[in-house]
Amino acid sequence: MTTFLLVRHGETVLGAQDRYAGHSDTPLTPRGRRQVEALRARVARLEPDLLYCSDLLRCRETAALLVPGREFRVSRRIREMSFGRWEGLTKAEVEAAHGNAYRRWLADPSRGRPAGGESVPELRGRVRRFAAELARRRPRGTVLLVTHGGVIRALMDV
Repeated sequence: MTTFLLVRHGETVLGAQDRYAGHSDTPLTPRGRRQVEALRARVARLEPDLLYCSDLLRCRETAALLVPGREFRVSRRIREMSFGRWEGLTKAEVEAAHGNAYRRWLADPSRGRPAGGESVPELRGRVRRFAAELARRRPRGTVLLVTHGGVIRALMDV
């Protein structure tokens, strides 16, 4: 059976400002880099034999810091959910601009979608298909996925 190690990227510039990042290519903060470095020894002990990361900068930076010198594959299929026109905005800014639609989405994220963005069921389908393909190709391996919180929640079904 495939073992998946799921690692969320470190703190980002937009995240530190409590803004939706989604597909935005925001870098890690110095604190985010320290978070990743603190995890390095633990990941090394788990000895992943295949490494994947999201194509977004925050995950590529995280992977490079987490497993220095190791080759990792990049895939846009494990990107965070697209928040469309909400990207770069704070929750208060989204509420002001998209009021009722935003409140409905917060009440049940599995229904609807951010304005111009991706739905939770679309995200879930995308990342689960990717994980299933990896599991078929590597049925006994340990695969490290450096990705995003939404992707990890979709894979864990929470």
